[in-house]
Amino acid sequence: MEAAVEEARRAKEAGNEAYGKSLLETAVKHYTRGAVLDPTDISFLTNRAAAYFHMGKYQECVTDCDEAATRGRELRADNKLIAKALSRKASALLELAGCAGDYAPAIRALQQSLAEHYSEETLERLGKAEGKRKELEEQERLDRAADHHRERGNESFKQKKYHEAAMHYTEAMKLNPKDPRILSNRAQCYINLGALPQGLEDAEKCIELDPTFLKGYVRKAKVQFLMEDYDNAMATYQEGLRCEPNNPEVLDGLRRCEAHIKRAHGGADLEYLKQMFGGFHSEGGVTAFTKEASKEPLWHTKSQQAEKLSAEDFVHIFRNTMGRAEPSEERLRHTESERMARKMENLYLIQVQQRKETEEVLSRTKQELERLKIQHGDVTKKLQKANEHNERLLGQLSESRGQYDQLLSEHDHLLRDRDRVVREVDGLRQKRGQVLPVLVTSMYFEFSTSELESASENFSSSLKIGEGGFACVYRGILRNMTVAIKVLKPDSLQGRSQFEQEVAVLSRVRHPHLVTLLGACSESSALVYEFLPNGSLEDFLACAAKRQTLIWQIRIRIIAEICSALVFLHKNKPHSVVHGDLKPANILLDVNLVSKLSDFGISRLLIQSSTNNTTLYHTMHPLGTPLYMDPEFLATGELTPHSDVYSFGIVVLRLLTGKPPVGIKKIVEDAIMKGELHSVVDSSAGEWPDVLVQQLAHLALSCTEMSRRCRPDLSGEVWGVVEALRDDAALSSASSSRPVSDENCTPSYFICPISQDIMNDPHIAADGFTYEAEAIRNWLDSGHDTSPMTNVRLEHDKLIPNRALRSAIQEWLQQHNLA
Repeated sequence: MEAAVEEARRAKEAGNEAYGKSLLETAVKHYTRGAVLDPTDISFLTNRAAAYFHMGKYQECVTDCDEAATRGRELRADNKLIAKALSRKASALLELAGCAGDYAPAIRALQQSLAEHYSEETLERLGKAEGKRKELEEQERLDRAADHHRERGNESFKQKKYHEAAMHYTEAMKLNPKDPRILSNRAQCYINLGALPQGLEDAEKCIELDPTFLKGYVRKAKVQFLMEDYDNAMATYQEGLRCEPNNPEVLDGLRRCEAHIKRAHGGADLEYLKQMFGGFHSEGGVTAFTKEASKEPLWHTKSQQAEKLSAEDFVHIFRNTMGRAEPSEERLRHTESERMARKMENLYLIQVQQRKETEEVLSRTKQELERLKIQHGDVTKKLQKANEHNERLLGQLSESRGQYDQLLSEHDHLLRDRDRVVREVDGLRQKRGQVLPVLVTSMYFEFSTSELESASENFSSSLKIGEGGFACVYRGILRNMTVAIKVLKPDSLQGRSQFEQEVAVLSRVRHPHLVTLLGACSESSALVYEFLPNGSLEDFLACAAKRQTLIWQIRIRIIAEICSALVFLHKNKPHSVVHGDLKPANILLDVNLVSKLSDFGISRLLIQSSTNNTTLYHTMHPLGTPLYMDPEFLATGELTPHSDVYSFGIVVLRLLTGKPPVGIKKIVEDAIMKGELHSVVDSSAGEWPDVLVQQLAHLALSCTEMSRRCRPDLSGEVWGVVEALRDDAALSSASSSRPVSDENCTPSYFICPISQDIMNDPHIAADGFTYEAEAIRNWLDSGHDTSPMTNVRLEHDKLIPNRALRSAIQEWLQQHNLA
């Protein structure tokens, strides 16, 4: 094993050296080999991910980082290494987001990295990623709005509403100024409206935005052609040919420009002659047009054509041309005729276009007229059918009048039946009103505010025995029994939620090691519990004198009692219950130091999922005491039974060491590593057996694993170990577990005021006192109509079962072997 680790180290050094020389493929091979040799070192995966990142293999980088984070959590690696892997994953996801436009995975990876280890750099990158996502979402919104205006502009353009189309294109440009299509479309609108300078400006901007967009060149050349700038129009068309060499629209534009240039130069000057006769040459004093020159286009540059003529040839051509042009007046008339002909041709083309558009409108009008005729025929047929149907309905109406009288008589009969049923329902409602209080109090008894104020001397501060963030607890005498009254603070929404949750849980479950809920007061958000005189386990652990009374046998018994209570809650049917805030302050002790779980304010009834057969509760605001809370619950907000397993492990460590919860797990782990576990064990509990100490320490550490998947199940291996330890402790010293007070002392509120015996079936009478059912019935049957306790006349003789008190009595009898 050591040889493999050494070989893995050399592979890492070789990979780092290759990475430093940018030999990334070689580095990947070395890191892969090292990861196989030493799978416990996640740095091989993070280093290989870095190499993949620089190679542009971002998906492979993400895969390695995910594996490194998962393996690091399982191996309990340094949080900085896990955070580094997640940060590197985020870098790769950001590169992928640049192409796909999805920044959500990268943002999640950065948030997970911050959860593992806080870093200002990671926080800054998270802010930038969220900013880019917002910019992308905003741009997508603007693009959608721009596309909407562009499509509306296209519809208006098809309807020849060019002004309206231009307005829509302008709105689209405000939202998306980098779309060349919008500029091209608006340029065509301006051309159709005759606003040629604006059309030329839009076409030039379109080409500037996208030099490869052919429509921009076509629009610009059209404007130049209409402005009779044929030379520049031809040059623009030539630029457009670079985008699409065989585009028919561009080739047609070139031919039209060439034709107009030829017509416009009927009276050529000397400079134009150099272009016009660039393909001529002199042979024996006679000019001839060569076949090669005739193929050259008219738009060659002046310098190219002038190079082919000598000075003598040029003069000769010029003189011949001037000789043929002597009748200047005739040429002027010819030129004027050509100009007029061009104007007439343009006018004719416009008229042809208008005639074509008129014919199209006329055709559409005829089609619409034919459609309306067909529609008129259909409506006529439907109207005829409707008239026939109306006649049939009139016949049916006359037939129905006789049936109407019969229905009226049946209606009267039904009304009489309804009145009878209503009277029966009213009677049932009255009976239900009498039964409902019995059903409600079967879950828990409802006390009045005045009763609680009287029992606690108007919630006197002298009777306050505890106070938390959301409630205060008072000791009081309620109906001849000592109780604990928990009053939730009225200005706290969380306090009201705790009241409802504790009633929902404790009214459904009963267990010897769960505190008994005697009743509640919804009006004042107060809960009434059995009173446990020894306070909480935290009181004993925090006080050195009290801690000495918790000998190690008692501590093991308390561990077993808490474990059994948690197993009962987690296995509760039909829904599991998770306490969620298990700590010594919520573990109460009675006179015999028997423990009971309390404070179910943040507990949850878990409903099993039908999809994955798991139970959990999810919240965005986890509540509880952080030092005892499941780290995964704090990070994810998911509350499961394994959350209580973590808290149980911390409580076991506190009972074993007597130390406060801050860093207690690390203290025990270090002591085990050094072989000095006895140095951290609480000596005030007596001489702990070595084997027992080792078992408790390892059990607690396994319960406090960071990953829920690594924690044991309480009902399985944990209960097996705890039960064996409890039995061993009970056998080792029976005297040490003797109660601290008289175990045969019966609570006063278990005694019936009439028979003075422990009640077997307690019932509540109209005076609010609880009696044995048989005793109070005999009292009433003997003719008494007053209270046995107050001599005040009873309002009624109804009795309500006090099932909460009955359950508490049975539990007490079982504990004292008196049942």
